[in-house]
Amino acid sequence: MWKWEADGQATAAVVLMHSAYEHHGRHAWLIERFRTAGMHVIAGDLPGHGKRGSEVHDEGFYEYRRYAKELIRTGMAEDLPVFVLGHGLGGVLAADMARNDNLACAGLILTSPWFRLKHLPPRMKGPLSGLGKIAGGIKFNHQITDGMLTGNQDPVMDDSENLYHPVATAAWFRELNTYIKEISESVPKPGSPPVLLHAAGRDELADPDAMHAWLTMKGRDEFQYKYWKNARHDIFREQEQEEVFLYTESFIKGVLRSLGYLV
Repeated sequence: MWKWEADGQATAAVVLMHSAYEHHGRHAWLIERFRTAGMHVIAGDLPGHGKRGSEVHDEGFYEYRRYAKELIRTGMAEDLPVFVLGHGLGGVLAADMARNDNLACAGLILTSPWFRLKHLPPRMKGPLSGLGKIAGGIKFNHQITDGMLTGNQDPVMDDSENLYHPVATAAWFRELNTYIKEISESVPKPGSPPVLLHAAGRDELADPDAMHAWLTMKGRDEFQYKYWKNARHDIFREQEQEEVFLYTESFIKGVLRSLGYLV
């Protein structure tokens, strides 16, 4: 994992959890934007992802959870309010980590979390729950195109190292289904951190209705829901990325003020 120092005195630490198939480098613009706004950023590649990753994902989700805990603990070591930002599968991981009393964070920021998938690998018939009959070693290509993720054609957004691998085994998808169900149905604990959830109106991959249902679950005290009707799945990589960031920064500053920090 890596740490990017804030430009000037830091007011908070942001822990970034990327989604499945990708790597932290795809969020370079966002990392730099947080840094110049006065926040440290802690990020890294999930197990099986990045330059040393696999082209066919079959990692156990316990590995993802363990790594997510390490990221947050690294952020907590900065002795600053910690905000956990999770995208896609990383959003589900962030929601999972928020249930752990030993991983206290000031707030959660979720973008297009995978609380229910709309797009499945074409060879996969029916819902994910039908995977029980499929041999675990069979490989599926999720067939996620660049156009499904973002409409931004800025070359800076390109994955020049070709490290985006949307291929996984049936066993991986089976565990994904179990994990999504567990976290999406988990009841908020008293004192859960405030949440900002960004949903995309043109998201072909994840279902905004499931995101809204999770966010507004009974027992959650403080949350914000922002629906970007023209955005695709990778909201922070869209043309309106600066507007999305300013909305997020406003949420962070509001939480800091409520905690008694001078912003």
